[in-house]
Amino acid sequence: MTEEFLSKVRRGLLFIAFLMLPFSLSYLIAYPLGYSPLGYEVIELNDDLVVLQSYNVLGMENERITYQPQEDEIWKLGLINDLIDQQQSEYLLFFTTLMLAIFLGGMGLLRSKSFKSVVFQGFLYVLIPGISLVRHLNDIKDILQSSP
Repeated sequence: MTEEFLSKVRRGLLFIAFLMLPFSLSYLIAYPLGYSPLGYEVIELNDDLVVLQSYNVLGMENERITYQPQEDEIWKLGLINDLIDQQQSEYLLFFTTLMLAIFLGGMGLLRSKSFKSVVFQGFLYVLIPGISLVRHLNDIKDILQSSP
């Protein structure tokens, strides 16, 4: 093996290690810390109602919401519980792509790329996970607003 090949392998492994850093940080933010701006958390789940805690933009407690569906829509309790359980994985994906966009944007600026192209690339990285997260939160909000 030549020294040039080993250098490329080392550089590639270092790049992969730097790419794993945003995922690890995002995992810590989304799961153990439970940071979910504009998100929800199940406080109490009974057979006929669910009590939720909503969070504001900063991820601080905003208000408690009691959701009690009509008799023929009791299945929505399970749906809303599942959606809130899946919320952390949506935040994991969003935070990972956000940190990855910042990391790759910084690398691009160090490599003398234009600021406009770096911002545009970062926007493209975050676009799909951001849309997915907003749709997920809107699904929860729609269920909560459909109650009488």
